[in-house]
Amino acid sequence: MQRILIVFFLLFSLFVHAQSADRIRVGVFWENRPSKMAVSGNVLSYDVIADGAVVDELSPADLFYLTHTGNQVQLKTLSHLVGTYTKVVFRPKLPGASLTLDPITPNDIPRNYEGTFEVTASRGRLKIINDVAFDLYLAGVVQSEAGNRHTPEYYKVQAIICRTYALKHFFKFKREGFNLCDRVDSQVYKTMAWNDTIREAVRATHDVVIVDSDINLISAVFHSNSGGSTINSEDLWVRQVPYLRAVKDTFSVCQPHYDWNVAVHQDTYLGYFAKAYGIDTSNTDIRNSILNYCPAERYPYYFPETKQVPLRKMRTDFKLRSTSFCTGISADSVILVGRGFGHGVGLSQEGAMLMAKLGYDYTQILHHYYQNIHLIKLSVIDFFREED
Repeated sequence: MQRILIVFFLLFSLFVHAQSADRIRVGVFWENRPSKMAVSGNVLSYDVIADGAVVDELSPADLFYLTHTGNQVQLKTLSHLVGTYTKVVFRPKLPGASLTLDPITPNDIPRNYEGTFEVTASRGRLKIINDVAFDLYLAGVVQSEAGNRHTPEYYKVQAIICRTYALKHFFKFKREGFNLCDRVDSQVYKTMAWNDTIREAVRATHDVVIVDSDINLISAVFHSNSGGSTINSEDLWVRQVPYLRAVKDTFSVCQPHYDWNVAVHQDTYLGYFAKAYGIDTSNTDIRNSILNYCPAERYPYYFPETKQVPLRKMRTDFKLRSTSFCTGISADSVILVGRGFGHGVGLSQEGAMLMAKLGYDYTQILHHYYQNIHLIKLSVIDFFREED
């Protein structure tokens, strides 16, 4: 009974968290916020609300322009100025309504979204918040992160990962007045989901999240391709995480982003080690070890014995796809021949895609990449409430 009560309270905290996530507020175009933007109707109509009062309607054929001006937002149509306001809101009249946001300054790719939009002025730019049903947001994230033409089982995997991440980091941007943004450091969210298979995968896995052995939501990190082996969390970050353990990953081998190569001039390459880390590249042995580098397994450092030259930093400095590579010499260049795409921790998307094609279900795929985890429905709290 004591253990049941402990689990009850742990799950209760998850339940309350989930209940607060019926809707989510997302900062969009957060990477490069526009100062001028066009908003056009897409499907069904929206009320246009300015400082609390309905001032117009956005129908599928309509177009509005919003421009940052001081601490306010100027709202115009093609023919006239509607007014200048502190906040402009586009609120759907019916479920299923969507609109198009088209940044003009700076120019960016238009995006289609569902839900309500709040537009204010902040720090010299427009601040755009999408207030949307959580499952619609989740489907949009899966569409953005995974794209199309994948199996239903893979979309279930991605939906569970993205749901778990969103709930775990639900208050990441609380100070900004929203929950998550649309950048890669939250979750990529650049479109509504128009793929019915994705929407069905979100419905089919409703409420399912990944927890660790202490019933805490995990950090469900993922990357494009592991290169044949994932890495331990502490090899990339500081903390050792029990469920983020290195695993052999043959499913990622020979997939689209499995291998890569980069050529760097020898002087530039050797100079990097000398200037950035004070390594004596005039020493023949050291020079040869740098130019003929090919580790037997994945390490966090170029020189694992002395923990010199962190590969994570090197990947950033040379804009490499991964930290798994060998080097060779060709004329005046050093050729880096690598494997994998991304940081290498957690789930490999391309490996998971192949597993799904081969007939593995979403539970088998998730247990392959995350160790000692459990898949639970947040609504399981009702069982423990009855036991109590």
